[in-house]
Amino acid sequence: MPHEVTVNLSDDHLASLTVTNNPLSALAELIWNGLDANARHITIRFDKNSLDTIEAIHVQDTGDGINYDHAESLFGKLGDSWKKTRNRTTSGRGLHGKSGKGRFRAFSLGQHVTWRTTAKRETNNEFLDYKITGKSESIRIFSISDPIKTNGTNTKSGTEVTITNLHKEFGTLTSPNAATRAACLFAGYLAQYPDVIIDYDGTTLDPKTVQTAETQLECETVTLSSGLAVKPRLRIIEWKTPVERTLHLCDETGVSRHDMKLGTAVRAKGMDFTAYLLCEEINQLDQQNRLILEEEDPDVKALVAIARKSIRAWIRKREAEDLSKTVERWKEEKIYPYENKETLSPLEEAERQVFDIIAVNVQEYLPNFEENKTASRRFTFHLLAQALKDNPESLQQIIGQVLGLKKEDQDDLAELLQKTSLPDIIKAAKIVTTRLDFLTGLHNLIFDKETKKILLERDQLHRILEKETWIFDEDFQLAGSEEPLEEVLDKHLHELGQREDDSPVEVGEGKTGRIDLRLQKVLQPRTGEYDYLVVELKRPSQKINGTVLNQIKSYARAIAGDERFHEIPARWKFIVVSNEMDDLAKAEANQPGRPHGVVFEAQSIQVWAKTWSEIINDARVRLRFFEQQLAYEATRDNAKGYLAKAHAKFLPKTDTAIPTETAKNTSDIATKQLDVPASTTTQKIAP
Repeated sequence: MPHEVTVNLSDDHLASLTVTNNPLSALAELIWNGLDANARHITIRFDKNSLDTIEAIHVQDTGDGINYDHAESLFGKLGDSWKKTRNRTTSGRGLHGKSGKGRFRAFSLGQHVTWRTTAKRETNNEFLDYKITGKSESIRIFSISDPIKTNGTNTKSGTEVTITNLHKEFGTLTSPNAATRAACLFAGYLAQYPDVIIDYDGTTLDPKTVQTAETQLECETVTLSSGLAVKPRLRIIEWKTPVERTLHLCDETGVSRHDMKLGTAVRAKGMDFTAYLLCEEINQLDQQNRLILEEEDPDVKALVAIARKSIRAWIRKREAEDLSKTVERWKEEKIYPYENKETLSPLEEAERQVFDIIAVNVQEYLPNFEENKTASRRFTFHLLAQALKDNPESLQQIIGQVLGLKKEDQDDLAELLQKTSLPDIIKAAKIVTTRLDFLTGLHNLIFDKETKKILLERDQLHRILEKETWIFDEDFQLAGSEEPLEEVLDKHLHELGQREDDSPVEVGEGKTGRIDLRLQKVLQPRTGEYDYLVVELKRPSQKINGTVLNQIKSYARAIAGDERFHEIPARWKFIVVSNEMDDLAKAEANQPGRPHGVVFEAQSIQVWAKTWSEIINDARVRLRFFEQQLAYEATRDNAKGYLAKAHAKFLPKTDTAIPTETAKNTSDIATKQLDVPASTTTQKIAP
């Protein structure tokens, strides 16, 4: 009687095995199953309707079939495949799969899958023919039909998988290059076992039809952790079509036991290849389940490392061969800038070698370069050679980045350059990156245990902020020379209570400085009207409390009400900043109906209380989108470098404030700044 088998796993888990964005890879799993079953001939066919779209997929093999006595176990237990304990088929060929997940990939193509199989029983050698069916809507359940004996003299084993009710059209499976892409997948296997035939919809897969070259290399000797010295071989196959570069770890016969993407570990622009490392010990590592630990296992790491080293050497040789041919052509055209030099110094020879590499890329990526006149191309190459000689580091980095762009990125850059200039693009990106560096550097200056003890706010922090006032409000520009404004601010200075300006404050190491100071900015948003911003900085030890808030409010009211502004429409924004707030100040800065930080509002006056953490975080939030688009990270070293470059003479003398290479040049200036008496006048912001 027909019976059902239930897989003891959740529907969600099994459904996850049926997801794929590559229908050919799903089809390949069924082909591999046939190869692992000793099939010598595999046929893939597609049934099409009147609209020329696929209605059914058939994968038929001449393998051993699925033994009826083991069917329930094979289909009922995921990961309990017979391949798990074996590395070779009964005919000695290498096995591809081991987990038993391949059959579920078929459901990524269609809803209904049928395995029609004929296999010999182990007990009495009789052949049984039967079907196993499954549906994606009940993926945990497989139905196994009653077997039929077929003991005729012409009986042959094998399996045919039929997929119907396809999820979509899957036109890529029957596209003109489908057989070529399939040949790439099975090239290594077919090269190792030439008696195997894979018929892909009428086309016999032949690796040689998609290969441009095959190279066999002897690798250096590798000493494994056991002390055994092995000498792997490397096979590199180059393809006519684009492929993802991968390294296959294979046994001595060339059967892949594990593969990994080469990625950026091996760079070879324009070269499509697959590498196969052959070594008997790889088979033993596979049996011990160590190949999957490619980043941790010392033996696997050693083998992968020697493979990558050999691949890089092969790439350099290939590139040199191609380059030499190109250079000879340039010499014939008399556009090569080093052509007339019979002897070159070691430095000139190094320049020439770098030029060759860069020039090849320029030729490849510069639009219509080959169509330009000889004189134009000669001029371009001579300019490139001169730039390489005068500023090699910058030139190599710039050209490397530009020429490394993907085609779509190149098109975006070209379109962008039609709307704006490259200097403006560079300037915009520079502003964002330097501001991100400044925020990190400012955070370190204010909160670092070493710098915050000796940082002078008036003579150092204030001077730094004069050039970085964007941190407080992007809408304001520097005031420049505003004498009436300065006079008004000074006149009402007493509203802030006893000023630190009147008595120096100890800041460590016997030095003194004035910690409390103010910044001001102005913007004229409308004709005859003004918006003013006044920033009051408090020393780190002075929390923002009720007294501080009352003082800044009184100060704000007095300034805004000054008689000199009676006839001038103006709006005032005051910000008091310190490291911390007490509970009362926090409550006032978080009042319902007001933006966070506003502690007072009246007509044209708005007073804010903020901590340095909030100021820096708000500025970071404003820059976050651009930071993500630029993929830029403001590291501590970058921040140090920017501060040392932009504000060197205002930095305290510490190892954490200035990078080592810059500290020597700026330490004397910074030391002098610590000893400069603070000015008692209101600080003006320079434009």
